[in-house]
Amino acid sequence: MDPVVHASRKKTGLRRARREDIHALIPLTSGPMAGRVRALRRLLKTLVADVYVRVANDDINGCVAILYRRSLQNGGLTATIDTLISTEAGTSGDQARQELLDLALQRARRRGCVAVDCATDDPELAGAIAATGFQPGGSRWVTSLRKDETK
Repeated sequence: MDPVVHASRKKTGLRRARREDIHALIPLTSGPMAGRVRALRRLLKTLVADVYVRVANDDINGCVAILYRRSLQNGGLTATIDTLISTEAGTSGDQARQELLDLALQRARRRGCVAVDCATDDPELAGAIAATGFQPGGSRWVTSLRKDETK
């Protein structure tokens, strides 16, 4: 294959996140910097989570983190889409979000989950999850237990 033609192709794909991706994933997460780095390190090596990245031209432009837990309410293993984000905008962003969402659903099915939940403030992601069959499911209440935050 001609190396010039091969180098000019836009390589896009999804893959499992690795430790060397932590630096690129930091801007896609929130919270205090020390907490983000620690959380990413732990998530990448735990068996109760999957973290995947979307890569285009060797740059990470999206991420999905899926956490797994047993649920009495749902009657079995439940997946939570903890983070689903893309740095792309417009139609490319919609496509990236859909690819990441499809991957999260595929991973949950493969793990034997009986339900998947996702909480988001992002209207574009909310539209994508609604189009995939998610239904609104009540209020979600959250409080911070970080020592360095004031109320």
